[in-house]
Amino acid sequence: MKPYGLVLAGGGAKGAYQIGAWKAMRELGVTFCAVTGVSIGAINGALIAQGDYDRALELWSRAEVKDGVRIEAELKEPDNLFSFSNLPQIFREMVKNGGVDVSPARNLIAAYIDEEKVRASGIPLGLVTFQVSSFKPVELFLDELDDGRLIDYLMLSARFPGLQSDSPDGARYLDGGVYDNAPVGLLRKRGCNRFVVVDISSMKGMGHRPELSCAEIVYIRPNDPKELGESFEFDTDMNEMRMKMGYLDARKAFGKLQGQAYYFTPREYEKLQNAYGYKACDELEKLAQQCGVERLKVYSCRGFMAALSTAVKEKEAEKEAEEQQAPRDGFASSLLRAAQPLLERAGGELVRKIRRPKKEPFPLALEALAQYRASRRRLPRAGAKQG
Repeated sequence: MKPYGLVLAGGGAKGAYQIGAWKAMRELGVTFCAVTGVSIGAINGALIAQGDYDRALELWSRAEVKDGVRIEAELKEPDNLFSFSNLPQIFREMVKNGGVDVSPARNLIAAYIDEEKVRASGIPLGLVTFQVSSFKPVELFLDELDDGRLIDYLMLSARFPGLQSDSPDGARYLDGGVYDNAPVGLLRKRGCNRFVVVDISSMKGMGHRPELSCAEIVYIRPNDPKELGESFEFDTDMNEMRMKMGYLDARKAFGKLQGQAYYFTPREYEKLQNAYGYKACDELEKLAQQCGVERLKVYSCRGFMAALSTAVKEKEAEKEAEEQQAPRDGFASSLLRAAQPLLERAGGELVRKIRRPKKEPFPLALEALAQYRASRRRLPRAGAKQG
């Protein structure tokens, strides 16, 4: 397989998703001729160029806020550094120390990234940061840096306001995502026109330009980026979920899985569409999300319909129980009685519009579900005599 240029967007803790995507691409035999990244994407890019997946997995399996910062006051939300509850402690650190001390994060990254290995890999590594004093981006590749400077510039690329930073030239820098959070253009300048983009953030940056003309692109992105959580929410369980999602989405991006929000093998998704139609399939997945059907697994056609049928029955049972427990003469009844004189004075047409029942949501999905249940009832029971 011809190698791709790899572009890794910034997104803090959501970067675990990129490691899951890398796992899938390794299994599929995808290789890279160059890598560019911003912020956590630059750090992951160095890990990928280094070629040591097990070390990257180990790093992300242990990544927690307490391992990345040194802060005097105890955080009220220890898994999410910049949560609203932690702002008083963050502000105190900014006033007293000029920002939160991130030397533990630097030491951790330095322990897992070997600059010599990255340079020797033959895979050019590019990154983006933003120089505040000149108000200009700094876009460069590792081969343009002096030896021993990789970790310095990785930290500058991921420099978020409120965090301490030391720069080799004494200038002030910000996270490169403020300029371009998915640096495709940096690879285009290097001569690449075949890319894998792993995007984990909605932020594009003020200087972002879609340099995509005459390019072949595989785009890996969550169905709903909000599922990845917050950028500073470093939690081991969340990281595991993010990696699993990245793995499944990467396989989907390369055509090994299909579906919108859910995951099916191509053969099973074809069965689903042939049985119920593509419009109904879209509604079925939306209904499954609304009913809380587990999303991060690969389904067969029958397995998905069975899981959805069970979830819908549970929702119906919950709704029925709530209706039975509600007082018969409650607030809603009082409101209707108070509104009755107005309804009586209103014209007949207005009354008909008010009383018209709402359309059932997901009609095609419910019809498909009824069809599935009917087909299951027609199946012969185990041990029954065959005529």
